Amino acid sequence: MPTEENNYTPEFKKKIAQQALDQSKQNLEQLSKEHNVPVSVILMWATELEKGGEEAFKEADKTEDKAHKASNTVDVTVSEEEVSSSIEYGVMSDNLNYKRLTFWSVLGIVLVLVFVQALFEMYQYNTQNMEQRVAAESGDYYQSVQLKKEANEHLNNFGVVNLEEGTYSMPIDSVINNMAVNEE
Repeated sequence: MPTEENNYTPEFKKKIAQQALDQSKQNLEQLSKEHNVPVSVILMWATELEKGGEEAFKEADKTEDKAHKASNTVDVTVSEEEVSSSIEYGVMSDNLNYKRLTFWSVLGIVLVLVFVQALFEMYQYNTQNMEQRVAAESGDYYQSVQLKKEANEHLNNFGVVNLEEGTYSMPIDSVINNMAVNEE
């Protein structure tokens, strides 16, 4: 489907716009398909015909021709050397403030280094803190393991508690077995 940029004759525009107005701007889809013109363009032409009458398309066509002819040639005189060299090379030269650029670059680098140093310090602090906590807990752990081991040895081995009183220790399993045998 053609676009709005296609060149249509003023007579063709007037004819299509008149048909759209005769149909009260209804069935524009059908009109669009018949003449291969977008609906938006038909609406625009109908509006121009309503507002401008018979001469609307002739004046618009003449204005477009004048604008097209005028845009083909441009004469430019540039007095500044900087602007003329910019036009010649296609780029403008930059006037950078090197003091400000250097200041912000150095400040940015310093801030990044401070941030990295702070992260490193936090890592070391947390590592030392964790090592101290594990060391404190591991001492308690080994101590409790040792106490359990001694208690199991005391409960599961034969031994003398007090020789003068005649108190002896026997494993619990042995005592339970002896009691079960004696009851029978």
